[in-house]
Amino acid sequence: MKLLLLAHLIFTFLSPKIVIADQQPSVDDISIQISDELKPLLDLLKGKGFNLKFEIPPRKGVYGLFQSKSKTLWISPISFELGIGRQTILHEATHAAQSCPYGSLTPIGLDLTISPFIRNEIQAILFKNYDSKQYMLEKEAFSLQGQKNGVDLLMKALDQRCK
Repeated sequence: MKLLLLAHLIFTFLSPKIVIADQQPSVDDISIQISDELKPLLDLLKGKGFNLKFEIPPRKGVYGLFQSKSKTLWISPISFELGIGRQTILHEATHAAQSCPYGSLTPIGLDLTISPFIRNEIQAILFKNYDSKQYMLEKEAFSLQGQKNGVDLLMKALDQRCK
């Protein structure tokens, strides 16, 4: 009996986990709670012709993605479970505002105050993960995503830039 129990435990812990790569969790599988603060921003993005997809982005290893050609923002449902849903939305919405009025991303030109610690963290992320051509755009998006008034700043930028 002890041998059978031991064999079961070994089999359970050493068995390979089966993962179906093509299967993505649906929004119904993961609880997404959009705060009332973000709803006007999401409505404005839709009103300006942007598509919002709360699903796994088509690029591996990212929580969000903006594609200017299709005017689509992807927000991964896992970002909400990790507690970074707001930041992810603000980051990708910054890129949406940067895409106006020409379709190619240009800095909005916001002068944002951030702590030296956060500035250093952003720089480390930029140098490690982004091409130098994207530096200014990503720096602006990372800086804005942590602002308390980020929603208001983005709504104003979208109104001014996206006619």
